[in-house]
Amino acid sequence: MHMKLSADDLLVIMHLTRERTLENAALALGKDTSSVFRGIKRIEAKVGEPLFTRSRAGFKPLPLGLALCEQAEQIHAGLSAADALLGGEDTGLSGPLRVTTTDLLLQSVIHPHLAAFREAHPNLQLEFNVTNNFENLSERRYDVALRPTSQPPEDMIGMRLGTIDYKLVAAPHYLDTLGDGLPDFQELTWLIPGDSLQAHPATEWFREKVPSPASMLRYDSMAMLAGGIRSGLGVGILPDIPTLLDGLRNVGEQPAIYQTDLWLLYHPSNRGNPRITAFDGFVRGALAA
Repeated sequence: MHMKLSADDLLVIMHLTRERTLENAALALGKDTSSVFRGIKRIEAKVGEPLFTRSRAGFKPLPLGLALCEQAEQIHAGLSAADALLGGEDTGLSGPLRVTTTDLLLQSVIHPHLAAFREAHPNLQLEFNVTNNFENLSERRYDVALRPTSQPPEDMIGMRLGTIDYKLVAAPHYLDTLGDGLPDFQELTWLIPGDSLQAHPATEWFREKVPSPASMLRYDSMAMLAGGIRSGLGVGILPDIPTLLDGLRNVGEQPAIYQTDLWLLYHPSNRGNPRITAFDGFVRGALAA
């Protein structure tokens, strides 16, 4: 016979699903690690079956654990709305919105316009995960992904927001050091993605076009790579986003090195989620600004 779960039980499931480790879940819950460990064992005993698999990487939710996490998120959003109501705040949109995106998109698309979005939706609890790898939205750690890709994962749905051109650029003061005319590509100093970004399209282009560079710098962060270009360290490939390329100059006459689509993606269970709809409108406005 299954015993009833409490709202606190569901919140333990939600935070362990999000955080994946006892330590991080305990921090989010304001409890100690042993309390969370005992709590999840007690909850699984109530349910009568495991909710998570355990490994060195942490806790991974099983299908029932994911389903219970969804219920917990609804409760969490309701509690946030109740707190806002008691505080006399706008209750239009509330609760968590966990966004995974790249460092460049966060820096050049989201951040410049985020203050206005937060003012319009003060009760949304925004959380950003910055990575150049696709996070698995089916595991419910994040609600929505803003990603440049021409092949979105088949298990996600979403909206294609447009096309991004990638350009070869450099700071004017670096180009001035080259004198008249552009030297052969092999003679330039190149800023390129590092080993953790081998799937980045710029890496493939660089290998094909510049097989024997005289000098290069590798970065595991595209935002840091962009900062190096802006500092005049060399040339590199960046997306054609006005706030990102402002003050930089194109290298050569080629209008675009390559193109990719920009997608806002989410799990099918989040279809119609008003928080994601609001964030979609925000991103579209930011891109059009």
